[in-house]
Amino acid sequence: MLELYYFPTATCGYKARLTLAEKGVDFTHRVLDRDAGELTTPEYLKLNPNAVVPTMVHDREVLIESSIIMVYTDEAFDGPPLRPEDALGRARTAAWLKKVDEYLLSVGATTYGIFNRKNILKKSPEELEAYYNAIPSAERRRVRRSWVEEGVEAPTVRTGIRTLDKMLGELETTLSDAGYVTGADYGLADTAVTPFVSRLNELALSWMWSDRPRVAAWWDRIRERDSFDTVFGAFPNPERAAGMRAAGEEARDAIEKILSAE
Repeated sequence: MLELYYFPTATCGYKARLTLAEKGVDFTHRVLDRDAGELTTPEYLKLNPNAVVPTMVHDREVLIESSIIMVYTDEAFDGPPLRPEDALGRARTAAWLKKVDEYLLSVGATTYGIFNRKNILKKSPEELEAYYNAIPSAERRRVRRSWVEEGVEAPTVRTGIRTLDKMLGELETTLSDAGYVTGADYGLADTAVTPFVSRLNELALSWMWSDRPRVAAWWDRIRERDSFDTVFGAFPNPERAAGMRAAGEEARDAIEKILSAE
């Protein structure tokens, strides 16, 4: 039996779900409600003490960390291979998986600093404190508070925006004119990067690759894949989508100033 725990908009959840979709693997969806506190229930914390997603349970064995789940899925199940056969290609894939893991805080900071904060700030003072106190790590609580209260001016949000722009630059340099991240064939590196570029697109920040033609062409190819619609079209939320676009458009001037100040 194969189960995957995630919540619909989780970036790392997207990575795992895209991998499963590309491999053609059926699994049981365990969709959690983050806002209802389902990441911090005793039952879920037994599976994932970090209170994050995704978590995979395969034949009673528990796997956490999205990149580990992605590699495991590629190795454990039939379907098209998602890593090159040669050692250099696999090393390049591993390097991109590591790079993307290092960018994780950046996309979270950017999303919260631009969009999520707007809904969080609607809470009463008591609800807001309860929200912060539900975050298990003191450091994560401190950082989240900064994202919510300072928005794009929060230091880690500003750094996150610059880091994501750097990622797009590295992607532009890495991509060939008609290929994927680690070569001519789609692979785990593309799977790992896709949710980050998709999040920027959702936030109306696609102008960040307007002068990066290889990224733009790669993004078009990615959106044509069946896995993209399977995963990103699974939980339509027009109200949220409109809110993200509006928040990104509102923040554009501030983001352009952050990038121009580098």
